[in-house]
Amino acid sequence: MSDFLFNHLLDDAHQCPIIVNGVACQVPEQLSVAAALLYLGHLANRQHPVSGELRGSYCHAGFCFECLVAIDGQANKRACLTQITPNMSINTALAGVN
Repeated sequence: MSDFLFNHLLDDAHQCPIIVNGVACQVPEQLSVAAALLYLGHLANRQHPVSGELRGSYCHAGFCFECLVAIDGQANKRACLTQITPNMSINTALAGVN
């Protein structure tokens, strides 16, 4: 239901070029990095260091630190608090996995 309810918000949005794990992509320009990754189908950003369980964005408010990625070469940036910018390079800890 949420797909139908919110699709109109992204349908006419201006597109922004970004690079995710070395692959050029286009996403709506108003998204956070976490939302852009979800938009592109990346449900996980990293693996839990002990259990190996896949981890993805959870709170989208900056509290849980589950969305850590490398942005423009800077490691451990919170994807949910970072607005995408044109040609931003994003690398998840799962590069090549998802």
